[in-house]
Amino acid sequence: MGGKLIIAGGNLSYCAAMIHRRLIEYAGGADAKLAIIPTASGQDPASTIEYVKELWIKLGADPSNIIVLPVYGEEGKGWREPALGDEGSILNMLEGITGAWFTGGDQYYVHKAFVRKDGSDTKALEYLKKVFRNGGVIGGTSAGAAIMSEVMIASGDNATALSSPILYGYEDYDDSDESGEANLRIVKGLGFFTKGIIDQHFDKRPRLFRLIRSLTDYGSNLHMGYGVSEDTAMVYDRETKNITVLGRGGVYIIDCSKAEKARDIDSVTVKNVVVNVIKEGDLYNHLGNIFLFGDSQLGSKEGIS
Repeated sequence: MGGKLIIAGGNLSYCAAMIHRRLIEYAGGADAKLAIIPTASGQDPASTIEYVKELWIKLGADPSNIIVLPVYGEEGKGWREPALGDEGSILNMLEGITGAWFTGGDQYYVHKAFVRKDGSDTKALEYLKKVFRNGGVIGGTSAGAAIMSEVMIASGDNATALSSPILYGYEDYDDSDESGEANLRIVKGLGFFTKGIIDQHFDKRPRLFRLIRSLTDYGSNLHMGYGVSEDTAMVYDRETKNITVLGRGGVYIIDCSKAEKARDIDSVTVKNVVVNVIKEGDLYNHLGNIFLFGDSQLGSKEGIS
């Protein structure tokens, strides 16, 4: 049995109920034990927690089976050792869950809580991955979507991605800088999705080029990127390897396997990037590199170069 990932592009509004209904369905329905993981939402995520909880109850979830993981965002450069995700009480709370939802905010907090300083998985993260492998569902929106991939984009936009050095890791990161970080920063994600790099708020924020540069400069064997529109979710089925779409927007599938780079002093130019866009009703299978748009089955070369 394969698990599911529901990776939402942020700013869920019109399609929020549809996306959360699917999460509850995949988790086992009304009697499923569900976890809200509000870590990205900072030190006071009460309103976010209440929103998700009320929505789940409205969609038929049993309130007694909803838990809120008390792993809140910790500001500053300090790293707790052991990490919050290694606390026994947290692991006990997760026992028996079949679905979990990571809220939006700053993925830095999620990284610090669930990934040890040496880069290894905490016990809580190991357990969540076991839930996924055993047929459960893991979902998240915005920052809660960015953390899904093994390689995670932490900051940056199109302009700086094409003109400034890439930063790696969180060792020098300052979360108190309210102006926002300019440079493209690439760090370790939680690793639920291992087939490419996830990006979110696509369509609404300038992120296409930062995703392309992440794929071409990171130095790994990851050549596929997935940009998820707002009010939209990318659904990944671990067993079939199918990717489908829920919501109003699309999922931009970026193939850099044949990309070529030309460098000069001031910028980076990349050619031979293939872009496909799928929407609700379409399907992409990364194992066979097969696209199914409505009734037409096409290979990835039919995308926009």
